[in-house]
Formats: sequence, C-alpha cells, structure tokens
Amino acid sequence: MIIYRPRLKPKNRHLQSILASAKWRLWPLRHNNPVKEVGQKELIKTPLATLQGFYSPQPKNNKQTAILIHGWEGSAMSTYLQRMAHQLYAAGIGVYRLNLRDHGDSHHLNEALFHSCRLDEVVASLKQLQARFVGQDLYLIGFSLGGNFAVRAAADRDLSFTGVYAVSPPVNPENSMQAIEASKLYGPYFLRKWKRSLAIKQNHFPHLFEGHPWQQLNSLKELTETLVLKHTEYKTIEAYFYGYSLTPEVIKNINSPTQIITAWDDPVIPFADFSTIDRLSNIKLVTTPTGGHCGFIKNWRLHSWVEDYIINEIQS
Repeated sequence: MIIYRPRLKPKNRHLQSILASAKWRLWPLRHNNPVKEVGQKELIKTPLATLQGFYSPQPKNNKQTAILIHGWEGSAMSTYLQRMAHQLYAAGIGVYRLNLRDHGDSHHLNEALFHSCRLDEVVASLKQLQARFVGQDLYLIGFSLGGNFAVRAAADRDLSFTGVYAVSPPVNPENSMQAIEASKLYGPYFLRKWKRSLAIKQNHFPHLFEGHPWQQLNSLKELTETLVLKHTEYKTIEAYFYGYSLTPEVIKNINSPTQIITAWDDPVIPFADFSTIDRLSNIKLVTTPTGGHCGFIKNWRLHSWVEDYIINEIQS
C-alpha cells in the first residue's frame, strides 16, 4: 500500500463524495468543453449486447486513448467522468466514455436488465475498442462500480492496457451495499436513482416486470435480491455479490499495470475490504487519508487531486 497525503479540502468525507458528482463542477466547462464538442455518439455491437459510447479523438495523431467507465447509476455524462475526460483531453489524450447497459439513455438498446456481473459484454466491447485503437497506448479508467469493472476486465487474458486505474472501486460488494443502506444519505439517494432507471426500463420493456411489484420495495437489499433471483442465473444474493467481488484470485490474473486509488474515509466502500488484496504484486494500491467516494477535491475551484494523479502517472 502506498499512502499519499494531498492537501484536500474540504476534509468532510460526505462533502467530498457529494462534490464528486456536483453539477456546478461543470460550470467552468460551459463555454469550453472540447470533449463534448468533438464527441461522437456510437454504438458498440457485440453478440452479447449493444453498448453506447462517446468518442472524442484528438485532432492530430491520436497516440493515446483513455476509455472511461462510470459508476452505478451514473453515465458518460456524470460530473466526475466529464472532469476526468476534460483533463485527459487537455493533456493530448483521446477519450472514449463508455456507458454500461441501462445507463445514460441506453435503456432501449438491450432487453435484459443490467446487473453488475455482466462483465462479458463489457469485455467484448473493450476488445472491439482495443482492435480499433491498435498501435496506441490504451488506458482504462473506472470510477466506483466502473472501477470494479475495470479491474475485472484487466484480468481478462485477451485484453491488454498500457495502464488501468480504478478509483474508489467496491471490493466486497455485499459490504458496500450494507454501508450504503445503513446511510440516511446514500441509501435513499441510490434507491431513488435506481427506481427511476427501472421505471425507464419498464417503459421500454413492460413484460419484464409483469407481476413484479418492485415499486413497493424500499430497501436496496430487498430490491437487489428480488431482481437477482428473477433476472439472473444466481440462486442467492450472496452468490451474486461474490460474482463481482475483487478477490485475490481475480487480482492474480491481472496482466496490465493496474492501480487502485481509494480513500480511508470513503463512506460507501469500507477501507478494511482492501486488506484482502493489499500487498498482491499485480496491483498498486494507492490510498489517501481523506477524499470520500470518488471525490479527492483539493481546492475551492473543485479540482480533483485524482485527476492530476492519473494524468501524471500516464505521462511519467
């Protein structure tokens, strides 16, 4: 484990976590956002799924491209992802922002529901992008659940990246779910966002929800268990959580330089969970005493230290 002590402000972990997604962090980009200005909306079609992406190439000689994956109920338009993309693009790196199934405005593209064990379709999409950007330095950067996907993808033997960076990824999803549900702040927030997403999905594919009173469930665990048993191959919620855990076995299969970046005070990812993968040779675990969940805000301009860190690592 490597410990950094950047001067982050505010110190409060909840403010850090809230500011990570705060829309006013995008205010400086309102008149200067080349990532969106040159961004091309695309569909990546594989036998497993059709995923949506936004490609922002550099105007001259793209030699480096970074693929970004958002967190649960986020999207390619999430504040933290746009800020990271902006910094990468300003550093001369092309950017590809990938939407997971049923995130952003992609609910209509696939009939089956999203769940966190759908790694194969993400890997299939990444393989297409890897073939497309052959000859370039290719980076994979994920935030929260997107960071979890990034680490698991790095363990696929057919994928190779110049660098993989996972910011605040859940290691033991069951513990993360318990931390979220125990919070009066994050529990209702994620439940509200998830139900909004499910309502959109129901509008496109109403037959999926016939005889399923999911709207009446007001517990993340109950809703997760109900949907897992009905819409996945998993027989128990525990088996489902284990299916996307970052276990030592997963880490040992990583074949690309991979860094996990997390804060000790993350309110939804228990820091103790990282003890199971700390000191494994296949990853570099970078930690900070403060920073919250995907925050790492360092000043009143709401700049994030983690953006600077990743770009410095890429350029070093």
